[in-house]
Amino acid sequence: MSILVLTQTGGILKPFAIILGFIMNYIYRFLQIFGINNVALTIILFTLVINVLMIPLTVKQQKFSKMSSLMNPELQKVQKKYQNRKDEKSMRMMQAETQAIYDKYGASPTGGCLPMLIQLPILFALYRVIYNVPAYVEPVREIYEHIAQPIMSASGAGDIMATLIKEMSLRVSNFDISNINKIIDALYVVKSTGWSAVSDAFSGSADVVNAISQYSTEIIRINSIPGGLNIADAPVTLGHGISGLFPGIIIPALAGLSQWANLKVSQRNQPKPDLDSTMGSTMNTMNLMMPFMSVFFCITLPSGMGIYWIASAVFRTIIYLFIDKFFNNKNVDDIIEANKEKAAKKAEKRGEQNAKLEEYAAMKTKNIDRRSISQIANAGKGNGDAKAEKKSESSNAGGKSSKKVDKNNAEADKKSISGYAHMLNRHDD
Repeated sequence: MSILVLTQTGGILKPFAIILGFIMNYIYRFLQIFGINNVALTIILFTLVINVLMIPLTVKQQKFSKMSSLMNPELQKVQKKYQNRKDEKSMRMMQAETQAIYDKYGASPTGGCLPMLIQLPILFALYRVIYNVPAYVEPVREIYEHIAQPIMSASGAGDIMATLIKEMSLRVSNFDISNINKIIDALYVVKSTGWSAVSDAFSGSADVVNAISQYSTEIIRINSIPGGLNIADAPVTLGHGISGLFPGIIIPALAGLSQWANLKVSQRNQPKPDLDSTMGSTMNTMNLMMPFMSVFFCITLPSGMGIYWIASAVFRTIIYLFIDKFFNNKNVDDIIEANKEKAAKKAEKRGEQNAKLEEYAAMKTKNIDRRSISQIANAGKGNGDAKAEKKSESSNAGGKSSKKVDKNNAEADKKSISGYAHMLNRHDD
């Protein structure tokens, strides 16, 4: 993998971009075996690989959707039961009853959000990779190097490149003519129609002109999309009439259509949002706006992102249909029965603690006896803490100094309070 990737990518997205770039690099190399050198096709196959790898999360999300259609009436009953009761005890009881419903169906309140949360860093990291393919795909980088090397040696190259970056609005940060990586970054965002301008700017250097003449055609070819588009260019160029809109407008149009179809398929088994509630109204608005957002993003971003957006929506829709067919063939009641066993185990852990939790929830903190808290926490901890407590009692009986006894008791109380706090947190979950 190119060392460039380590210097170009930073922050929280760095590990995601490195992994995605690694996968994309070897997909491109795989296609080369068959004589295919095309970044757009690499992106499509890469998208397929990512969606296949995420099938376990997709299954979990679909299962949650199925369970949601059954849970929703029960959850609404609990919400209505406590809607006008805002005291702490009622809020905890509502949380306990809500959690009991989720346990009954073997679902998690975050089950539907997890796949989306995982996809977000992937999408942002992919944005970086597509914006700078040569930094991650070594065969592509090698082609750009053939032009970047003579540019570094050309007379006045720094001033010429600075002028080109300004006039052609090339996206490159902290440009440095002595850094070949920065030159490649600038060259990668040169539009397919801009290579003649670069050649003219370096007309005084025969090496640069010859390199551009020899390799620019190859660069345009590997970045090409059917219809004469280029993955590094925005699909639509406003102000150029019909030629600036067509055929590029097809990409944002397909992105919006595929996103709409994916939402319809993935949410057809989910309960309809309650438009009278704030959350339901917000979700409905988001569902309506997402296809239009896809169109907007794919108009402004490079065509490579639009290709990813379309391919991802299409693959997700196909996978959803297969998973949905699997769940339709499988009795939902059987799934629920299997989940009840898991719920029983969770309930057993919480069982005797719930009554005490409700009691202490109604009390002010200063009125809670520390020894009582200790008993509850130790009851939930099991044999490990019981042995520790027994050991402490044995030490006290053995005539150890009162100072050490007090220290042991303080440590026990500290552990007990900590355990009780942990138990409260687990109950809230």
